[in-house]
Parts: sequence; structure tokens; C-alpha cells
Amino acid sequence: MRTSVIGVWVLALTVGWAARLSCQGLVFDARRIGMGGLTLGRSGNLVRYNAAYRAVPPGEDRRGQPKATIPIPLGVIQFLHDHPNLGSDPEFKPGSPGFNPVLAVNTILNLPLYYEIKKAPTPTNNVVFGIGKDSLRVNLGASAQLVPEDQFGISGSSRPLDPGFGIKGVRVSVMGWLHDDVELQLDDNLLGFLADSQSARHDSTYRVFVHGIVQGGFAPTVAYAGRIVGDGSSGLYVGGALHYYLGVAYFRTDGTGGDSIGNPIFANPVNATAQTITQYSRAGNSFGHGVGGDVGVAWISGPIEVGLGVNDIGATITWPDTRTDTAFYTNATGGYSKPGPNHVQTTTKLPVSYIANLGYTVGNTTLGMDVLNTGRGATVHMGGEQRISIWALRGGVARDERKRVEFGWGGGVRLGPLGLDVGFWTHTNSLSNERAVTMATSVSIY
Repeated sequence: MRTSVIGVWVLALTVGWAARLSCQGLVFDARRIGMGGLTLGRSGNLVRYNAAYRAVPPGEDRRGQPKATIPIPLGVIQFLHDHPNLGSDPEFKPGSPGFNPVLAVNTILNLPLYYEIKKAPTPTNNVVFGIGKDSLRVNLGASAQLVPEDQFGISGSSRPLDPGFGIKGVRVSVMGWLHDDVELQLDDNLLGFLADSQSARHDSTYRVFVHGIVQGGFAPTVAYAGRIVGDGSSGLYVGGALHYYLGVAYFRTDGTGGDSIGNPIFANPVNATAQTITQYSRAGNSFGHGVGGDVGVAWISGPIEVGLGVNDIGATITWPDTRTDTAFYTNATGGYSKPGPNHVQTTTKLPVSYIANLGYTVGNTTLGMDVLNTGRGATVHMGGEQRISIWALRGGVARDERKRVEFGWGGGVRLGPLGLDVGFWTHTNSLSNERAVTMATSVSIY
């Protein structure tokens, strides 16, 4: 099989399965993991995506929410035990005969923070190659299920910092923002060759389409959150924020890469081609600028709470000083680039994200659900917690953007201001269609 085709396949698998992590995010709280990723209390996703929750008080009937959570990364200990000399470990060195690309990819897709109770098996089967004088065909067996058929990618929209101060519901801050989006898609020829075991065709191109964007900066913000109806136990809360986005740096690329096959098929051993168009505004250029906002509402009535928040409404960033370059690569010419227009204006958009949540708390029982969409599809979490004296039992279920269902369960014990929590979580973020099970542990401070 041609080297370039193998390279495209490995790239597609690596990035495609990384897509399965998109928008799930890393959760360090074993309580949340035990409830299927559900956010409860006045922290986490609720405050991040619903501006009204800055004004919602914790409430005595919603006790049991810690002030801080400290993860216990048992997975790091497990990983270092299995790979004590990581710098010289042949399984992670691409030039080594013992290099294990599946292990490397699975480690990236599942950072070793949690202890692996059940590891997902690596798909193993025979790969059949059919090579003739003027023919090429490959049958990947069960591994063909790993070849992504649709567009896939990694994306995120985060606010890593938001320092500020507030007076009577009004808050002034400077928010840091970051948006990234990487998308790839196999063309029909390459998809048929890998997934459906179709024979290579004369005078055909086998390509991957690529799109990527990274942009970030800061945003002076004025926000308000307060109760407009009700009292301490029941009420309607509203919130909103106005952001003036200042972009520090921006990079975008769109292109294709692959291999063209001649007539006869093996006329050229490798005939790789690639072309990309890149736009960028370096840090130090003129700031990008734009205006957008957040809105949120939360209703509390006795044991019930309902909320809805929407972020980055109308957030279009204008970059007044961008440059465009075009890059090419072929076997005959090698790699070269052509500078394009410079000091031109470009616009980008931040994805609109939203969260809807429902909670119910009576005595020592808490149930809830939420729907979160950060621009690439909705994730759903449902879970609950039952407290019995110093003990707590938890369970939950989640559905990710792929509509794949995962399960969580766990428990904890609270001794005065400290609590120890354990959560178990199933996942399919690996080169396998079977679920794995991880265990998370954390200390809660109340």
C-alpha cells in the first residue's frame, strides 16, 4: 500500500477520534462524574453559560455543594507506573521499532488523569492487501468501522479568565476569550477505499479536506444579574452581559491534502499533493474588534429550579489587518508558498452557545438534567444524588454529540468540612467501539 495513503488514513483516524472528545471537556470533580457529568449548584456550567446564575443564592435546601474541589489524579500514578521512563519509552517514540501509534493516540484522547478500571480493547484483525500489476485494494476488516464517514473535528469556545468587581448586581470585568475549530473530511474516493474496500482507480485523487481556525483576545465587559420577582426561597432571576471583544491574534487555514493515482496505478510510487489558503493576524497587529452579549434567566420555586442561558449573541469580530498566503506541495516542485493580499479586513464569528437546565431538590434528594450546546451539537446530562447521613450515592447518564450514551455512578463520604468522593464513568474515547470504565477521585471542601 502506498505510504501517502497510509499517512492520510492515520491522520484521519487520529483527528477523527479526537472529535469524540470535543465539547465533553475535562471534569475534575468526582461528584459530577458520578452523576453523569451533570452540573449542580452555583458553579461549573451554570454560571459559565447562564448570566442570571451569578445572582442566584445557594439556598439552604440545596446544601451539599462544595466550595472547592481538589482532584486526586490516580491515573497519573497508574500511567507513570506503566511507563516509568517516558522519555525513552520505545512505545512513544515514532522512530523506534517498538512504537505503538494506537497507544499514543489513546493516551491523547484519554489523558491519564483517572484510573482505568477497564481499558477499551484495541481493535485487532487481519488487514488484507490485494496488489496486482495494475491494481490496489485493501480490506481493513473490523478496523474499517473506525474510518469516519462524516465531517469531524475538534472545537471549543472558552473564557479562561474573567477578573472583575461588582456592586449591587452590576459587574465590570475584563474577560479572556478563546475559540478554536478544526474540521476534516475524507472525500468519496478515500472513504470508499478505506471503509468499503473499493479498488484504487486510475487517474483519481484521494484527499482530505481541512479547515482550522484559532482566535483569541480579551473583552471589557459590563454585566448585570439580579432578582426581579420573589424572595429568598423563590424568585425570577435575570442576567445579561455586554462584551466589547478585542482580538489579539487570529489564524485560519483551508485546504486539501492527499495522493493522486496515475495510469497505470503504480506509475509513480508516491504522488502526494497539498494546497492550503491561510489567513492570519499576528499578535501585535491592530486589534480585532466586535460587540456581542449574553442573556440568561433562572426561575426558583421551592424545590424546583429552571434556567436558560445564551452566550456570544451577535459576536462578529472584524480583523482590520490580516494577511493571506497560499501554500502548495507536489512531488515535482516540493513545498512553496505565494504571498497574497496584505493589510486587508477579515471578519469571523464566535459560535453561539446555550444551556438549559432543570433541578429538583427535596430533603436529601437532588435530581437534575441539562442540555449544553457550544456550537457543534448538544450534549445531555441527567443525574441525581441521595444523601444518607454522612454518605452520598450518585448516578447519571449522558448523551454526547454523536448520540452515544454513557453512564456514571459513584458515592462519597463527608466528615465535617471535608469530603471524599469517587465517581465511575464509561466512555468510548479510544480506538475501539467498546466502552471503557474509568474511576475519578476528588476531595471536596465545604
